[in-house]
Amino acid sequence: MQSKKKIAVLGGGGILGAHAPGFTRLTELCEVVAVAEKNPANYGRVRELLKKDVEFYDCYKKALDHPGLDAVDILLPHSLHCDAAVQAAKKGLHVLCEKVMARNTYECQEMVDASKKAGVELVVAHDRRYADGWIKLKEIIDSGVIGEILFIKMDHNQDVNCPEDSWIRQIDCLGGGAVMSCLTHQIDALRWYAGEAVSVNCMTKTVPSRMEGECIGAVTAQMESGALALLSLNWLTRSHTGNNCLWYESNHICGTLGEAYFMSGRGTYKKIYGVSDDFHKIESASDLSGHQKCIEEFIKKICGLPSSVLTYGCDSLKTVEIAEAAYISEATGKNVILPIVRMPWDERSYKRCE
Repeated sequence: MQSKKKIAVLGGGGILGAHAPGFTRLTELCEVVAVAEKNPANYGRVRELLKKDVEFYDCYKKALDHPGLDAVDILLPHSLHCDAAVQAAKKGLHVLCEKVMARNTYECQEMVDASKKAGVELVVAHDRRYADGWIKLKEIIDSGVIGEILFIKMDHNQDVNCPEDSWIRQIDCLGGGAVMSCLTHQIDALRWYAGEAVSVNCMTKTVPSRMEGECIGAVTAQMESGALALLSLNWLTRSHTGNNCLWYESNHICGTLGEAYFMSGRGTYKKIYGVSDDFHKIESASDLSGHQKCIEEFIKKICGLPSSVLTYGCDSLKTVEIAEAAYISEATGKNVILPIVRMPWDERSYKRCE
């Protein structure tokens, strides 16, 4: 009989609320036995989310030495992702890492190299690739019914105003601002939907009272296919809540034969030119969240069961590269051609524009 895989969760912050249900529904395959969380005030919430008692550690490095571990789930500040993943790999532990993978491509490559050397799995929780509405849009694109893709528009609306002592406010902890932290959802989906980008441009807006990095960003990209993309993010809006609101996230794909879109809270739709003047809804097939399905595929993979992991570290590195290229574009005022030169975080030659 398959023995349960023992998991250490590194970080007990807010994102654990999205990850915990992924583990608690797979109790026949895995169990969380340890959690790295330095604030004892959070222990009760962690136990409640995981529906069990666990061993707590005040440092992620200590948690890595918990007896009998098979894997870790990294939910730490982005500045710690690389070290935690590398240290876990050296101990022979499989790694699931919450997005964004790391602060830049140099750190991502270190994670990839360490996992490859140790022979362990490295998976990034880019949950949108596992979310049903986003998958439905991918299926429409891949079917060819809307023809050659010409234009992709994706945006994200949210009001993010963290406490003054939050790590999210700090460029060195976050890896930049909202573009690296959150627009990487859209960047990753763009690559999934339309292939790789060849060039990137970016403009951002910083509001120092909110955070050191940008709160608003607009990224344009040209894809290898010739398609154009426009990705935007606004962490200063409340337009996605309340009556007559807009949306949290929206993806619109325009092709030569038709169009399709996903909008959070509304679903996935398609229109085929010459067939209908209306958009038709594609019914959802699953109520599971993207995080739940990502964790399921990760656990099945490390258990040696058939799995469909879509976000290995070696691929997610390319998502970080586009975000990093966006920062280079904004700092230099130039169109950035991919690939970029990888540099250690403290030695990078570009600086965020004030």
